Amino acid sequence: MRTLEARLLVGTSAFLAEGIQWNAEQGRLWWTDIHGRLLLSCDAEGGDLRSLALPERLTAFAFGEGGLVLAAFASGLFVLDPESGARRRLTTFEPGLPQTRLNDGRCDPSGAFVVGGMDEVELQPVSSVLRFDGTHETTLVTGIAITNAIAFPEGGAAMYLADSPTRTIWRYARDPGTGALGERQVFVQVPEGEGVPDGACIDAEGALWNARFDGGRVERILPDGTPDIRVRVPVSQVTCCCFGGENLDRLYISTAREGMTPDAYSREPLAGGVFVCDLAGEGIRGLPERRFGGALSLEG
Repeated sequence: MRTLEARLLVGTSAFLAEGIQWNAEQGRLWWTDIHGRLLLSCDAEGGDLRSLALPERLTAFAFGEGGLVLAAFASGLFVLDPESGARRRLTTFEPGLPQTRLNDGRCDPSGAFVVGGMDEVELQPVSSVLRFDGTHETTLVTGIAITNAIAFPEGGAAMYLADSPTRTIWRYARDPGTGALGERQVFVQVPEGEGVPDGACIDAEGALWNARFDGGRVERILPDGTPDIRVRVPVSQVTCCCFGGENLDRLYISTAREGMTPDAYSREPLAGGVFVCDLAGEGIRGLPERRFGGALSLEG
């Protein structure tokens, strides 16, 4: 396995940076600090840092029409204006399960938003993964403790999904037309001591890039399940990754300092920052971030 190094892009010291994605139309990188209740963005080089304070924890999001955002807040899906902070509720997530909240999400090839939850009290497999197309919400998977690594290769015939406490990333067969899931197979089983699978993205060759929380790395896994590249990050809590930059040949990486003691944070002073690894020399490019295809409006 080849090893590359990531360097610091923005030292934000986020509690739990997540949901990182590149908006090519704006030429900006966006992410959320879940526990800090912030939506943040910067340019490709880490400059022009902006932040928006939020009334609730934002866990994942997708840009849609008119610059509006389909936002997965802890309690459900909202339409969000990333400039003003105005929002409108669309759904309520698992109202009968007060211990769960939304967590990881990404758009599928059709533009529907697929998002899953987690049990943040006891980490029990009681939550679910949903698909929302702007009109209908469909349950895809049940029995999930912590949803992560949702990702879709080009063509839409598969979906990746991790349940982090199991250290397992699954690959589901998928109907590209309806979004319905079929049989699942174990794609990666993360060994003890190498962290747990967190957020993920796909490159133009169909390989999966997976952040490893408590593992200090992002790993590239080829479509046949072979580990290929390891990107080392100088902090342990690596949360998510995306491709960006003008040529989509930069890997941007979010991290966290969730639950760190003062002593642990002193050993990892860059924890909570955003990092970057340049991949132009490797000949690797990512896929453009998919946009939400449903209608978005702040008017009810």
